[in-house]
Amino acid sequence: MRGDRSVRSDPEIPAVEALAVGYGHVAPIRVLVAEPDAVSRRLICSLVEGEGEMTAECVDDSRLVSSIQETAPDLVIFDAHTPAIRRGAKWDALGIESPPAAIVTAYDSAALAVFDSIAIDLLVKPFGVERFETALDRAKSRIVRARAELLAADFRSSQEEPRVSRRQFLHRVAVEADEKIVLIRVDEIQWMQSLGKYIRLHMGETSHLLRQSLKNLQPLLDPKQFLRVHRNANR
Repeated sequence: MRGDRSVRSDPEIPAVEALAVGYGHVAPIRVLVAEPDAVSRRLICSLVEGEGEMTAECVDDSRLVSSIQETAPDLVIFDAHTPAIRRGAKWDALGIESPPAAIVTAYDSAALAVFDSIAIDLLVKPFGVERFETALDRAKSRIVRARAELLAADFRSSQEEPRVSRRQFLHRVAVEADEKIVLIRVDEIQWMQSLGKYIRLHMGETSHLLRQSLKNLQPLLDPKQFLRVHRNANR
């Protein structure tokens, strides 16, 4: 049985978890266990599989990097003496994206120190079930936070994109007339004529000179209003 306890590795986790309620377990947490010792591997995998919201893939430590590349796990549990990661000590040094959470194990505590920056928890073998569950709790909090932040970023992006598309087209342009700056409504312009680094804006019987090239201005104009009919003119 798991006792009542709350393990927090970062002060901001409570707020993030509150945001993630209803989202954090939409998909199971994918766990990759890469242990060199078959007995340890079976024990850790059985504990992970006992978690209802987790799925486990258990491999020999020699398959650590290839398995991360193939399955993109949420949590990686591996031994500190795994040859591949020991050479790099950083995920990017191995050419793989950092997983949201990692737990590193070892029989000697000295071997764990180098992994402090990339691991959510460090476990000295042999460890008890309660200690392992504490590590899983920390990993779950980190993964829920990562998923919540990704959802929030996607939501902000979906909200901002329509506003950007509405603002990208000009509604007015500023021109000089009689030594004054005058704002001209774009929808009043009948056609435009390129004059090198300038544009002649034609509106009925009047026209104004705009200090802008047609090449630079055209992307800012609504294509539903203006059509390039000649390399020197927009109508």
